[in-house]
Amino acid sequence: MKYNNLDDIFYLEDLFIVWQAEQAKEKEYKNDKVDIRSFSRDGFVDEKMWVYSFLNEKRVLYIAREANATGQRLVDDGSFYLKDEESSRKKRIFQRIIAIQNIIKARLDGNIKNEYTYSDFNEIKKQIAFMNINKRGGSSSTDFKQLNKYAEKYKEFIKREIEIINPDYIICCGSYWQIIDHVYDYFKSKKEWENRKKSEPDIDMYYKLNIKGKIVPAFNVFHPSAIKRNQEYVDLINNIFDKL
Repeated sequence: MKYNNLDDIFYLEDLFIVWQAEQAKEKEYKNDKVDIRSFSRDGFVDEKMWVYSFLNEKRVLYIAREANATGQRLVDDGSFYLKDEESSRKKRIFQRIIAIQNIIKARLDGNIKNEYTYSDFNEIKKQIAFMNINKRGGSSSTDFKQLNKYAEKYKEFIKREIEIINPDYIICCGSYWQIIDHVYDYFKSKKEWENRKKSEPDIDMYYKLNIKGKIVPAFNVFHPSAIKRNQEYVDLINNIFDKL
């Protein structure tokens, strides 16, 4: 499967095939724990329901840094386990995404939600998609030098995945500066980026990204697996929406 331009790819699986093949060509890759072909698939939790909710303008894409490939040569065995409700419920990261989505949905409906509750997975999965920046996977702690390098090397693939998903809002789960700076080159110089980062805290910020002519707010939040009080997530989401 060959494409002269990533814009010619309209389906995530086609993009992943090309992306994984590009990864396999890396001559400089050296890691005896994670295979060069390792690739974590992600994207729509329920594609049919996502497309159906197109007119709602409430579709939210969550972007994390990388899947935890500790002890695995091939991360996730090529599957997207968030699609499996039983599996996802066992993982705190996805339980928190579901709860965070409840807060976001309330704000998009014009209400303020001050409690952090879980809901039926099937009720909200039509409005969420999920992706990692580093598709090969990393370890339990992020090597930011390697993550930034990956984001820059594969930024056109990352952009194309976001374009295909076509979200109305983006929630950066600990991946904010990789998306804003390394993928979208939001800042014109490193100095501008450093000054901006110093002027405001990382958390409680948002930028409006131009994605193929569509303006999409990208929020910065704690990673859902972070050791935080649930109320901190509630307050954070409400504070960000107050700024919109």
